[in-house]
Amino acid sequence: MSITFQPVVRAQSVKYKGAALVGTYSVIIGWDLKDPSNRIGLKGFAIRRSELNPITEEVTELRWLRGYKRFKSDDSDHGEEVSSLEAPFQRFRWNDYSLKPENAYRFEVFEMRGDPGALVRSHKAISFLIRPSREDQDDLGIYVNRGVTAASAYLSRFKNKAPKEVGAAAYNWLSRGLKESLLEFIESTENDEALHIAIYEFHDPEVAQAVRDAVDRGVTVQMVHDAKPGKHSTEKNEKMIHDFQLEEISFPRTNVNISHNKVVIRLSNNVPKAVWTGSANFSENAFNFQTNTALVIRDPQVAVNYEAFFQGMKDNPLKKDSKIINLNLVTQANVLQDRFAEKTFFSPVRKKDLLVTARELVSSAKSIVMVSAPFGLDKTIIESLGQNSGKIIEYGLVNATAKRKIEKLHRKNTRFFTPSRLKTYMGKNWDAKAFGAHKIHAKSIVVDPWGDDPKVLIGSANFSNASCSDNDENALLIVGNKRLASIIASEFMRMYDHYKSRYYIDRFNKKNEEIEKENKQRVLNGLEPKPLRVMDVFLKEDEEWSRTSFDPNTSSHKFQDRIIFAGAES
Repeated sequence: MSITFQPVVRAQSVKYKGAALVGTYSVIIGWDLKDPSNRIGLKGFAIRRSELNPITEEVTELRWLRGYKRFKSDDSDHGEEVSSLEAPFQRFRWNDYSLKPENAYRFEVFEMRGDPGALVRSHKAISFLIRPSREDQDDLGIYVNRGVTAASAYLSRFKNKAPKEVGAAAYNWLSRGLKESLLEFIESTENDEALHIAIYEFHDPEVAQAVRDAVDRGVTVQMVHDAKPGKHSTEKNEKMIHDFQLEEISFPRTNVNISHNKVVIRLSNNVPKAVWTGSANFSENAFNFQTNTALVIRDPQVAVNYEAFFQGMKDNPLKKDSKIINLNLVTQANVLQDRFAEKTFFSPVRKKDLLVTARELVSSAKSIVMVSAPFGLDKTIIESLGQNSGKIIEYGLVNATAKRKIEKLHRKNTRFFTPSRLKTYMGKNWDAKAFGAHKIHAKSIVVDPWGDDPKVLIGSANFSNASCSDNDENALLIVGNKRLASIIASEFMRMYDHYKSRYYIDRFNKKNEEIEKENKQRVLNGLEPKPLRVMDVFLKEDEEWSRTSFDPNTSSHKFQDRIIFAGAES
C-alpha cells in the first residue's frame, strides 16, 4: 500500500502524543508528554529522519538530524554540527523545510536521558509517517515561494551573490514554483481560448513575453492594469506594455486608488474555467524577494465569479459605481450552494465585510491564529487579538514599516515579528545579503489548521480600510480545506520561526550595544565598565530546559506552544 498525503498526521507512543502538520516542502512536528512528571531527567530528543519511496516504502536515505548547540561539559570534537544523539534538541517542536513531494518521510522522535557524553535513547520513539502534498492536486494548485535571500540556506548555496549574478539556479530556488505556475497557466492556454488578466504590477519581461506569445498564437487576451498617473509602478507597467506591443489588449484602470489585483482567468468557448490568483505581482521582487502565495483554482463557479469581477473593472468605472457592481457580485456569490469559498470578497465595496470577517476569524479560534499582514492590521483586528482566551496562540508577521502598529502584539501567547537579517552568529557569517525588496507580502489568516474545520482567508487584499473601500482587490475565505490550511500554515511557520530567531538574537546584541555605549561614558568618568552579556549557546545539562514549557503561569509562549503544536484543540 502506497503512502498518501494526509494534511494532519497524529501519532503516539507509551509516553508521548503528537501531530505533524504536512505541507508541500514543509512539515511542522510537535509532541508532548502524556505525563508531565516524566520530564524529570529528560535531556531532550534525538530525531531520526528516513526518506522513503512512497510506493514500496523502501528507505532511500536515513540520518540523525543535527544541530549547533552542544553540552558544555562534552568536549568531544563533533564538528560544526552535532548529531542529536550526542546533543539532543531541547524543544517540543521540529520543523523540516527541505521535503520533496515525490518522497515520503518517517520522523522518529526519541527521548534522551543520562549524562552528557553517555546519553541513552529510549527504545520506543513517537513516529510520524508522512508524505508531502503535490503543489497541484484535487483541482487546486497551491504555490508559496521561498521569498527571502537573507538566509543561511541562500548563503550556503549561492554565497553573497545576487540572483542576477547566479542566474536561473538562484531564481528557481527562490521562486520554487510560484512564477512557474503563472507561466504554465498562461503557456498552456490553447489558441482558441481566452485569458483575462487583472494586475497591479506588470513588470516581469518573461511573463510579458508569455502574454505576447499567447496573443501571437491566437489566444484572446485582455488585461486590466493599474494606471494611476504619476506613479513609478504605472510608468513601469506602461513601458512593459509598450516594449512587448500589448497596447491592443490593455485596459488601463485609473478610477480607484490602486488596482491591486493579481488575477488571471482562463476561458474556453467563452466559459470561465480556472483562475490563477494570490498575492504575487508580476515582478522580480514578488516572485523572488518577497514571501508570496498563489492559488490555481479550477472550480467553475469561482471562475465565473472572477470573470464577472473582471468585466466590472474593464471599462474603468468610477469608484462609486464599482462599489455597487461588486456588492451585487459578492452578494450573489456568497449565497450559492456547495460553493468553493465560504465568502468571496471583491473591492472596492461600501461594506467592510473583509475586516469584519477577519475579526470573526480571530475570535473563532480554538487553538491558533496565524496572520501574515505585510502592512499591518486594522485597529479593530488588533483589538480582537487582544480579547482572545489565554489558551489561544496568536502568531503574526508584518513588515518593518508596520512595526509600530503591532507593538501591543508581543505578549505571552501573542507574538508578531518583522523581517530582519542575521549577518553573523556563533562567530561566522550567517545570512546572505537581503537582495531586492526584502519583505513579507503574503496576505493571509489561518485558523485552527489541526482541526476538522480549518479556515483560511487569503488573497490580494491587505487587512485595511483602503483594501475594502478604495482599491480593486480580491480575497477568499475557504473553510474546511485541510490541505490548503496545512500548506499555508506550514509555510507561514517557516518564515515565522526564521524571523523570530533573528528577533531574539538581534535584541540580545542590541542590549550589548547599549552596554558598550554606557561603558564609554563610565570609562571617561573613571568607573569600571560593565560586563557584556554572554549568549548561552550550550544545552542545559538537566531538565531545567523544559521548565518554562510546563509552567502554566509563565509569561512565555512556550507552555501553550507545546500543547497546541502537539495537535491539541483548546
